[in-house]
Amino acid sequence: MIIIRSPQTKEEFKAYYALRYKVLREPLGQPHGSEKDDFEPISLHFAAFDSETGQIVGVVKLFEKEPGVGQFSHIAVAESHQKRGIGRMLIEAVEKKALELGYKRLGTLTRLTATGFYERCGYKPIGITGVLFGKLQMMWMEKDLTA
Repeated sequence: MIIIRSPQTKEEFKAYYALRYKVLREPLGQPHGSEKDDFEPISLHFAAFDSETGQIVGVVKLFEKEPGVGQFSHIAVAESHQKRGIGRMLIEAVEKKALELGYKRLGTLTRLTATGFYERCGYKPIGITGVLFGKLQMMWMEKDLTA
C-alpha cells in the first residue's frame, strides 16, 4: 500500500532528495545538488511511502507561483515503482492541497516526453518555455482547479 505524506525526519528528507536526484538529475549527468532549487524553503513536500518497506518511492513539491496559482515540480517515481499509479496519486495529493490553499489554477513545467501523462491528469499545454540543461525541451502545463 502507498501512503502519501510529507517527509518528517532528516532521514526521510535525505531519501526524498536522493530519489529526486536518482530519477531526475543523474540520468542527465547533473551534479548532486541540482535536484534542489531556490523554492525548497517555501515549498510543501510530498512523498509516496511504501507501507510494507517504509521506503520513499515517489516525490513531488508544491509552492505558490503567483497569487492563486500553484506550481508543482520535481515529481519523480522510483523506477521499480513506475506504472503503478503513484505519479497520479502524488498529483491528486498536490491538487487537494492546492484547493485547500485556495489556488484557482495549478501548473507544472514538464519535459515534452511527459506531456501525455499530464494530459491524462487533466492538464493542458500552455506553451513551450525553453530548454533545461541544454538537453530537454520544456513545456508549461496547467489545470483549472475551479472546473
